[in-house]
Amino acid sequence: MPANKPFFNASNPYTHADSIIGTLPQHSHHQFPLSGSSSVDSSHSGGYNINSAYPPSSSNYVASANSASQLDTYAPQLVHTWSPNHSILCVAASPSRKLLFCGTQDSYILIYDLESYSLARSISNGHNASVLTLILSEDENYLFTAGSDSLVKVWDVGLLVENSSKKESTTTTNNDKMFCNEEDEVCPIYIIYTFIDVGDIFSLSWSQEFKTLFIGTQNASILYCDLLFQLDRKNHNPDSIHNLPHVRFDKFFDSKGPGGSVNKLQTQQQLLRSQVTGYHHKAELIEINQNHIIRFAHNGFIYCMVLVKREDILKMFNTSIDSSYDIILISAGGDSIIKIWGVKKTNDCYKWTSLESLDNDDEYEVLSMSIEGTCLYAGLSNMILNVWDLTTFQLVRSISCGEEAEGQEDEDDDKDDDKGKVGGSSSDQLSDILSFAVYRDCVFKASHCGVTKYKLNQYPESSSSKREFKTKLDKKGTSYNILFVEIFSSSITNKAYLLAGGNRLLNLWDISQLNDDGHNSYSNIRNTLESTSSSSVSNDRLLQELSTFISFRTVSKFPSLYLEESRRCAQFLTSLFIKLGASQTKLLPVPNGNPIVYSLFRANSPNIAKKQPRILWYGHYDVVDADDDTWNSSPYHMTAKDGNLYARGVSDNKGPILAALFSVAKLYKEEQLGCDVVFIIEGEEECGSIGFQKIISEHRGLIESGGSIDWIMLLNSYWLDDTTPCLNYGHRGVINALITIKSEKPDRHSGVDGGVSREPTMDLVHLLSSLSSKDGKIQLDNFYDNVRPITSDETELLLEIVDHHETLDPSNLIAKWSSPSLTIHAMNVSGPHNNTTVIPQTATASISIRIVPNQDLNHIKASLVKYLHTSFDQLKSENLLSVNIFHEAEPWLGNPKNDLYQVLYQNLTKHWNMTPLFIREGGSIPSIRFLEKCLNAPAAQIPCGQASDNAHLLNEKLRIINLYKLRQVLTSTLTDLAKKNKHN
Repeated sequence: MPANKPFFNASNPYTHADSIIGTLPQHSHHQFPLSGSSSVDSSHSGGYNINSAYPPSSSNYVASANSASQLDTYAPQLVHTWSPNHSILCVAASPSRKLLFCGTQDSYILIYDLESYSLARSISNGHNASVLTLILSEDENYLFTAGSDSLVKVWDVGLLVENSSKKESTTTTNNDKMFCNEEDEVCPIYIIYTFIDVGDIFSLSWSQEFKTLFIGTQNASILYCDLLFQLDRKNHNPDSIHNLPHVRFDKFFDSKGPGGSVNKLQTQQQLLRSQVTGYHHKAELIEINQNHIIRFAHNGFIYCMVLVKREDILKMFNTSIDSSYDIILISAGGDSIIKIWGVKKTNDCYKWTSLESLDNDDEYEVLSMSIEGTCLYAGLSNMILNVWDLTTFQLVRSISCGEEAEGQEDEDDDKDDDKGKVGGSSSDQLSDILSFAVYRDCVFKASHCGVTKYKLNQYPESSSSKREFKTKLDKKGTSYNILFVEIFSSSITNKAYLLAGGNRLLNLWDISQLNDDGHNSYSNIRNTLESTSSSSVSNDRLLQELSTFISFRTVSKFPSLYLEESRRCAQFLTSLFIKLGASQTKLLPVPNGNPIVYSLFRANSPNIAKKQPRILWYGHYDVVDADDDTWNSSPYHMTAKDGNLYARGVSDNKGPILAALFSVAKLYKEEQLGCDVVFIIEGEEECGSIGFQKIISEHRGLIESGGSIDWIMLLNSYWLDDTTPCLNYGHRGVINALITIKSEKPDRHSGVDGGVSREPTMDLVHLLSSLSSKDGKIQLDNFYDNVRPITSDETELLLEIVDHHETLDPSNLIAKWSSPSLTIHAMNVSGPHNNTTVIPQTATASISIRIVPNQDLNHIKASLVKYLHTSFDQLKSENLLSVNIFHEAEPWLGNPKNDLYQVLYQNLTKHWNMTPLFIREGGSIPSIRFLEKCLNAPAAQIPCGQASDNAHLLNEKLRIINLYKLRQVLTSTLTDLAKKNKHN
C-alpha cells in the first residue's frame, strides 16, 4: 500500500490466523521513532507512570513456530508501549501531524506525540460517557468523536495542537484520572445531536468530498449530517445546550415523585446539567435534520461502517455496482447483515438506494469490518471471519479465528482439531473478534489473548491442525484484553504501523516488512496498471503485465490456500481490460469456484461492415501447482533466460491470453478493430471447469447482446516440435470414473479370515480385467459402433505431418488422436500401507475412457455404469459396488477448411515464413465443444507453445518470439476476418 496514504480510515477492525503478536508487555519501549531521528527520552510521559525506555529483552518472549517456520515467521517490530491509566476503546492516527488520538472508556481523549512518544494532551469529554469511536478527516484537520452520550463532537485539530503548544496542561489527580485546568480547557467546535433518542453511537464515517458525516447508532438508524458550510465558518457562536440528549428534560425520568420529592439520581442529573452548560458554552450545536435519518437501516445495533469514495467504486466493485453514485456506504451490525448503500447528492438532497444485502449468520453480530482490494472482511461474534468478494457479492471463505486460552496450546491434537469449528472446545469461546485489520494478506485480530496474526494464503486445510500454521510471539505468564487494532501508514517514514490496545495498554508495532516481497497486493496491482500509460500496447508493456499476471498463484486445486490470489487475479484482468479499452467488463460469479472474467471490445474501425463479425476468445487464468524447491527459478516470478520466459502458467494459459488481449487492444487503439471481440476467461479449467457450463448458459444473453457469435478461438495447445507452427482441429473427450468395492466387514487379518469370504480387492481386479479384452479392445456393449473413421482429407494431413517428422508413425498418431482408449490410473485399498497381512475392507480404482468424435458422451457413461454393475453381479459377491463419474468432457472436431482456419493458416504462413501443420490431440478441454453447442459457432485452436514448453511440469517456459509472433498472427487474423465479412 502506498506509504503516502493512510491504509484505512479510523473505524477499521478485522483478521485471519497465523501468529500471536501480543499479550503485550506493560513497559515503555521505543526502538524506531516515527520521525526517523535518534533515540528519544520518554522517561517523562505526561504523568502516566511510564518507565524509562529500554530495548525489549528477548527473554520476555517465546517464539514457537512449530512447522510454520517454513511458512510465515515474520514478527513485527515493537516500536513503543504506553501504559495509560485508562481503558482505551478506539484510536486514530495523524501521520502528517505525528499525533495519535485515543478515546477512553471514562470519557477522555488522549493525544500522544509520535515523535517523543509522550502524552501531549488529555481532554475531558465533559461528562462521564465512554468514547466508543473516533475518526479523523482525510486532511487530518478535524477529529470526530462519539460514544455513549448520543453526541458527536467535532474538534479542530489545529486548535488542539496550537493550544497544546502555548501552555502546558497542569494536572490534578482524582481517582487516577487527569483533568485540564478550567482556563486551558479545550472544547469541540461543534456538537451534533438529534431529538430522537438514538442510544449509543458505535460508528462514524466521513466523506471528505461532500463534508458529510455518517453516524451508526444503537437504535438501528443511520444518521447523516452535512457540515459543508459549518466547517468553513470561522466564528462559532454560543448556543443553548438544553436540547442535548443527556441534558434535556425527560417527562418520565425527570418528573418529581409523590409529594414533589426528587430522588438522588435526579439530583445528580441536575448537577450534570449545570456542569455541562459551563463546559459546552463555546461549542455550536447542530441538530440533525429529521429527514436525514435512515430509520431501521438494520434490525440491530450498527457496529461498523465503511465509506467508499466515488473514485474507488470501480476499483473495489468492478461493474457490480453503478459507478455513478457519489458515495457507497457499507454498514453492518447486530442483525448479521452487511448492507451496501448507494448515495447520490443533488444540492442539499441525498438520495439513498439499498443496493445489496450480504447475509452472514442470523445468530451472530457483525462486530467489525474492513476492505482490502475487492474483498470485504467481516468479523462475527462467533469468532468467524467471513470474506466477501465485492465484485460478485459471493461469500468466498469463512475462517475460524477462535484462539486457545493461555496454557491450552499444548493440548492433544484431537482437541486442537475442534478449534476451527463453531461449538468446539470451551477455550475457543473465550476469544471473539473484538476488532481486526487487514494488511498484505495478513489479518490482525484483537481478543482477550492479545493480538493474533493470521496469514490468509497459509490457512490450513480442514484436515490439518491449526497449530501447524501459527507462529507465536508471546510474553510468558501474562494476558491482556486487546479491544482494538488499527493500521496506518506514514509518508514521513514510508512505513506501516499497527496499533493495538485495551485496558491500560497501548502498543505501536512496525509491520512494514510484512510479506515485503512485492507480491501482487492490491496496491501493487493498481500501481502497475497506473504506472504505465493506459494507451501503451507495446511488447514491453505486454511483458510487464504478463509478469504481474504470472505472480498470482491461481492454483484452482487448492482454494483454501490460493482463493484470495485467484480473486485478485480476476480483478487484475478486469482492470487491465478496462485500461486497454474494453467497453464492458464484469466478473461472473461461479458457486464454489473462481469467477469468470467477461469483457467486450466493440468494433471501432471506420470501414466497419453493417454486421461486423463477433469473435469469442476463451482462456483460463488458473494453473496447476508448482513446487518452488524443484524449479530452477521461482515459478511465480517470471524469469527471462536465453530467449525464453520461465514461470508457472506462462505457456498454459496466461501468456497466450495476453497475446490475444494486446492484439485486440492494438487494433482498438488504432481504430482498426473491425470485429466485436468477447473474452471469456475462466478460473477453474484445471479442475474440470467447475460451474462453467451453467454460468455461460445463464449469461448467454450477455455474451450475445450485440449479436450472435460467429467464431470461437482458443490458445491452449502446443506444437508437435520446437520449430514448426501448428493448427489444432481436434481433441478426444474423456470420462473419469472412480470404482469402489466395499465389504460390510472391517479390515481383517488374512491369517484369520483369509478364504472365508470374497475380498473387495479380488473383486475389483476381476471387474477391471473384464473391461478390456486380451487385444486391448474395450468391452462395453456397442462401444465402437459410432467411432468415426479417418477420412481421406485427414489421411493427407497425417502424411504431411510424417513428411516433417520422419520418426512419427501414422498408426501411433491415429491411436493417440482418433481412437478411443481405456486407462487404469491408480488402485488404493483401506488399512495400513505396506502391511502384507491385512484384507482391506475397501478397494478403489480410478479409470478414464477417452472417446472420439461421433461417440455420445452420455451413452458411453450409461453403458459403463451398466456394464460394471452387470459384470459385478456375475461375481455373486456379498460386497458392495459404487461407481462415481467425477469428470467428463465431450470430444471436439473442427473443420480445417472453414474460413477461420484458412485465414489462420495464411497468417501463420505469412508471419512464420513456413507452412503450418494441422494436428489433433489426445487430451481433452471440457469447454470447447460446449461453447460450440451453446453459441452455435465453430471453434479453432491455435497452439502457441513449443513441444518443450513443459506445461504442468517443472520449469514451464514460453519462447518470447512465439509470444510476439502469436500476437502478430492474431492481429492479422482479426483484420482479415473483418474484411472477409465485409465482402460477403
